[in-house]
Amino acid sequence: MGTPPNPTAAASPQPSNIQTIKPKVSFQTDNIPPSQYLYFRDFEFLNLVCMTNQSGQSIVFTARYLTPQNEIKETTFASPAFNAGVIQIFQVPVAEGWIISFALQVTIGQASGQWTFAQVLTGRTSNFQQKSMGQLWSGYVPFGTANGWPGLPSKEPGDGAGTLRSITGSTPAAGVEISEIVPNNRRWTLLAFRASLTTSAVVANRFPGFLFDDGAVTLYTAQTNIAQTAGTANSFEIGLGSPFFNAAQGITIIPFPTTVELKQLFHIKSKTAALDPGDQWNAPEYLVMEWGSWDGT
Repeated sequence: MGTPPNPTAAASPQPSNIQTIKPKVSFQTDNIPPSQYLYFRDFEFLNLVCMTNQSGQSIVFTARYLTPQNEIKETTFASPAFNAGVIQIFQVPVAEGWIISFALQVTIGQASGQWTFAQVLTGRTSNFQQKSMGQLWSGYVPFGTANGWPGLPSKEPGDGAGTLRSITGSTPAAGVEISEIVPNNRRWTLLAFRASLTTSAVVANRFPGFLFDDGAVTLYTAQTNIAQTAGTANSFEIGLGSPFFNAAQGITIIPFPTTVELKQLFHIKSKTAALDPGDQWNAPEYLVMEWGSWDGT
């Protein structure tokens, strides 16, 4: 009758082919260190360098490491709150051993347009600018999830698409021009800008316009040649790469270069010929793409 088929035999793994040539390289099988290079000694530590565009932010750093005694341990460091426009440095204590992984999370919810950037460095001193021994990771840390190593490649603050921000500026006093400034540790690409001027009853023709400067030198100025008369309210918009346009319905487009790149301490200002002390600019509304910047460049 023959031997009945064994249904499990076909699914069983087949034996490997035996090598008939011995390998030329042999490997130690005991006391082998991990393959990664992130090894720390007792007198070394991590520098956690942070910046943000919101106030009261905090970062939690969590790491796993392997001790020389072959034990996997965990450590957690929660930073004190830090504010916008200030580069903050925190020392994260580590024990001797190999870093297996680390993650960073922000603890304050980030609304649209807010961001936090962090960098993890190794060294023997808290002055990372003078005694940094290596960068382990850097990048933006979003709210609601984590970033860290191993994971996405390290990024500089200016990498990536940037953060889209809609900003309401400050209302100047009567008779004072608009003056918006790029905050510390930021870089902007201007996308849109709009403001309205209400003139007093004093009879005179006003000629509004806008400019941007580097804090000292005016880099570009554009001004309308159509008068705004006394006792009227008109809106003015910066049109990137567009020609001057008067809609004759209280809206005027002022031409600006197609790309307007602004860094720390640059200004966007109004410039109004024959501005009266009773004239009032409202708070401007504008749209920018924003990145962080370590040194304001």
